[in-house]
Amino acid sequence: MGTWNTSITGNDTAKDLYIEYSAAFYKFDVEEALRRIDNHIRTEMFDESDEEEWCNYIYSLADFMWKKGILTDSIRNKAIELIDTGFGLELWAEAGQKTLDSRKKKLAEFKEKLLSSQPPKKKIKPNVHTERIFDDGDIIAVQLLTLGKTYTKQESKPLSEKDFHAFDGKYVLMQLVECYASWTSSIVPEVKDYWACFRLFDGIYDVIPNDVNVLSLKDAMIHQGQKISSIFTCESNMFYFKRRNCKVICNRKDLLLGLDTNSNNSIFWGINKPWSNPDSQIVAAMGNKIICKEFSGTNEQAELICRYANRYGRFDYSLSREENEARYITEETIIAEKISKAISNGGKLYSISFGREIGIVTVHNGHIDNLYIEGQYQRNGFGTRLLEYVLSIAGKQAYIDVPVSNKELLHICDKLGLVKKGQTEHTIRMAKP
Repeated sequence: MGTWNTSITGNDTAKDLYIEYSAAFYKFDVEEALRRIDNHIRTEMFDESDEEEWCNYIYSLADFMWKKGILTDSIRNKAIELIDTGFGLELWAEAGQKTLDSRKKKLAEFKEKLLSSQPPKKKIKPNVHTERIFDDGDIIAVQLLTLGKTYTKQESKPLSEKDFHAFDGKYVLMQLVECYASWTSSIVPEVKDYWACFRLFDGIYDVIPNDVNVLSLKDAMIHQGQKISSIFTCESNMFYFKRRNCKVICNRKDLLLGLDTNSNNSIFWGINKPWSNPDSQIVAAMGNKIICKEFSGTNEQAELICRYANRYGRFDYSLSREENEARYITEETIIAEKISKAISNGGKLYSISFGREIGIVTVHNGHIDNLYIEGQYQRNGFGTRLLEYVLSIAGKQAYIDVPVSNKELLHICDKLGLVKKGQTEHTIRMAKP
């Protein structure tokens, strides 16, 4: 049990039990809820022999019930008896006189509250999502609400406020993959905290697309972290969907077969802030394409990609900020020189884009080199896709020299079926078989 102050609820037990109390009183009348709570505490947690925890239980229960206007004489009397007899205070005394005096003061204030008139009875509902929404496989049309909101800039899709607001009232399609319980009450197992997992489809419609060909739907691309995916989680709450004029188009549970649901994406319908709102995330996920082609940007843009790639996650805390900056500049000067040399000798520079160009690589006489992907897009498969592309155009003699220390690039080469042709102390040559 963790305790962070001398107040009635300043401990882990009270914090954990509060949500259990809300579940019990939400589902049952006061008498039955108290019976179930006490049975759970005694059989699964502790009893009066653990004085500290028993106080945390009785005090937090009395506090919860008083705030909700349902405190019974029995629970009030139990709490006051513990206070008057000094039950459990020996443990507080071990922390010193100052801490003991603070605890006694908090208990006196708590007793005074319990003896005062409690507030009117309140409706009790756990602060969780207690119901599943839709059926697994349902494809739902959901309305965008962009008017009056700030477009939270997404690097893959820069938009003006005017363009963003023009999407107001239009519709997107998403499919419920599953509703899962992130928490289950120990006292009332049927009370769970449900979250919805959706698949977002690419496309924005002026009206509800009742006759859409679902087999033609493509996945949208949500980029929030380590993986670009169409999958996201959100609150399992019909309120947010009803206010967006949702409509179930059909149920195609068969489309979920083999779907990769591994994603860390979250879209919270209840958050509408200038720096974050769900409509910005949805709009930014639409129409994105990953394109590999010959680089068409400027030298400055290529250098910026290399800079973002080189510095990502590489700050050395044993060095000062100035020393780290000097190290970066030295490395990036060498990178720029290598790229310039490859191009001046007849090589070509290729890129991969996701809304904009985010990675580059050089190819010269079959030698693939200078593969750089901006840090925030690393581990999203962009390096694999760009390398696969240049292998297809570099000819039969294509090869890449990989530093022995670069485990990630070696893994990519293995995935693409490249074989080891030679190895020095520091480098492994990977080439087509």
